[in-house]
Order: sequence, then C-alpha cells, then structure tokens
Amino acid sequence: MALLFSMRIGKTLSSPGIRSSKETHINRSSSACMADIVCANEDQIRRHGRGNNTTMNGVYLTSLPREMMRSMADFLTNDRSFNLTRAVLDPPTSLCKKLFPVIDEWHDRLAAKKFSPNNNDPI
Repeated sequence: MALLFSMRIGKTLSSPGIRSSKETHINRSSSACMADIVCANEDQIRRHGRGNNTTMNGVYLTSLPREMMRSMADFLTNDRSFNLTRAVLDPPTSLCKKLFPVIDEWHDRLAAKKFSPNNNDPI
C-alpha cells in the first residue's frame, strides 16, 4: 500500500514537470500543516510525526501567528469556524463574465458531457 501511494505521489509530481527529492516527506509535511491549521496541539503533532521541535517548526509548520491573524480579521481566536459575510453577496453577471470568460462554454460542455476538441478529455 505504501509503495502504491508513493508511486501515485511520484506520478502526480512528475506529470506537471515537478522534480523533487523529498517525495517521501510530502505526506508528513501536509499532515502537520493540516493539523496546525485546525489548531491541533503541537505536542500531538510532534508525537504523530515523530519529529523533534527543530525539525517540525523549521520544516513542517508555518511560523504565522494564527491567533493574532484571526483577531486582526475580527474572528474569535479560539474558534475553528469562520463566517464570511461577503460570501452572501451575488456579484453581477457582467463581472462574472469578465472574470470567467469561458464559463458558458464549460457549463454547456459539462452539461452535454461532450469531449474536449483539443485532447479528447471527458472534461
């Protein structure tokens, strides 16, 4: 199973032309970052990844002061959920068409489940 996962990571990285000597640490790094984002205890992250303090803080975790950033954005510092009131706004169609000029084409293509004319992809 681990070999299959490693092969998938290698294939994922090589397809867009990314070369890395740290393929085996990608999962460890992303796990530590995701745990840090949801405010997991650093001791728990360290135990999970079996890394010492220097390695974990220097390589896997961000040094951003999350509590300060949350308070500056007017969010609760101990809360894990965020309410973005601007997300309820419905932008004008003219703005959407400027930002996403081919949205109608893609919508029609996906709705009809047609093949792309360029490379025979289903999308």
